[in-house]
Amino acid sequence: MANIKHRMQSILHDLYRQGRGMKKKSDPTHQYIHSKITLQTYLAEVERYARWLKDQGVKMRCSEQEAAEQVPRYLQGLAQASKSPSTIHTAAAALVKALPGTELVMADLPHPRRTHAPRKGRTAAPSLRKRSDADQLNPKYRRLVEFAKAVGLRRDEYRNLLGRDLTHIDGHAHVIVEQGKGGKMQYQRIDDVDAPLVERYFAGLEPDDSVFLPEEMKNKINLHRLRREHAQEMYRRYLSRLEADPAYRGQLLREIRDAFHRAGQDWRRNPDMRRLATPYVCRGSVRQSLDGAGRAVTYDRLALMAVSVFHLAHWRCDVTVKNYMQ
Repeated sequence: MANIKHRMQSILHDLYRQGRGMKKKSDPTHQYIHSKITLQTYLAEVERYARWLKDQGVKMRCSEQEAAEQVPRYLQGLAQASKSPSTIHTAAAALVKALPGTELVMADLPHPRRTHAPRKGRTAAPSLRKRSDADQLNPKYRRLVEFAKAVGLRRDEYRNLLGRDLTHIDGHAHVIVEQGKGGKMQYQRIDDVDAPLVERYFAGLEPDDSVFLPEEMKNKINLHRLRREHAQEMYRRYLSRLEADPAYRGQLLREIRDAFHRAGQDWRRNPDMRRLATPYVCRGSVRQSLDGAGRAVTYDRLALMAVSVFHLAHWRCDVTVKNYMQ
């Protein structure tokens, strides 16, 4: 019989094989794993838990039930070690998935209630304390920073980018993200102004060549901040074009609808797409935050959706404003 770590990891791989490519709405009970990033996170949690079991003197050939009985004590230990609620929640979720059939239920486990994540890009955010944007000035990372400002991807998406991941749709360059957030393929539109720069990165590469070398990705640059700044810049560009050319509104609307169609989504079911004639007005804590920072609290909904659909793959105005316009 394989040891408990390998058995748990095998379960996680099986859940990913069954859930990969499945729409989350088709899995209302969250039975499967849909994202490779989630799989990797859960595998790492299982690795940590297996080491802890070994340190506690639990045999690696123990049964799943014996491993499950130790989970509450493990989570309590994480809390005593001052781990964040989010970290403890992730550990609990991974172990519930990895130990099915043991009556391990998330709601019964001792894990603190999570609060909202710190805003990325703020120096006070705990997740950013060890990052150093001074790396942006290092010539070693010039290519990555220049590309990030023009494209606005996530860190793992840069790491996995290959020579074949550039295409053109309706006359616009797009970077293909094979597995974006949620494990879904997405097409990251490149503004026509930035297209020549981005295309140079793919020139001469074989289909399976990496765009960025492993050593280029070993840095402490806050790439999410660059993604946020890119989103804000794209909003300004769309808004400027809409104000300068009234006919552009109809063109941009058609392009957004086409993007919904390519993604297999019905734009008519999207609340923001049904309200494009009305501005997006911020409320509550988001409005207070934007007001306090001297930022706009009212947005052109069409320009905002263009940013969300083409450059962030969120497909929602509220997520775009809350996480990228602040």
